[in-house]
Amino acid sequence: MNKIKWLAASLNITASIIQATAIVTLQWIAWIFLILSVTIWGYVAYKEKDFARLTQQTVFIIIASVALYNWLKHV
Repeated sequence: MNKIKWLAASLNITASIIQATAIVTLQWIAWIFLILSVTIWGYVAYKEKDFARLTQQTVFIIIASVALYNWLKHV
């Protein structure tokens, strides 16, 4: 489980670096990395029976998916 958490953290850090560059054409990649990261964290929360964190991750994945859809619509 620890390796999965490190994978999620690495995806999140990578996404943050991509977003910090402000290169518009790369932002969609950051959103995909964030969606993957949140999905992994949601899985970990489910396995650890941390339903408050699972709810948080579920809401974020929905919002991130809508944001990605809107972003791709305008690029």
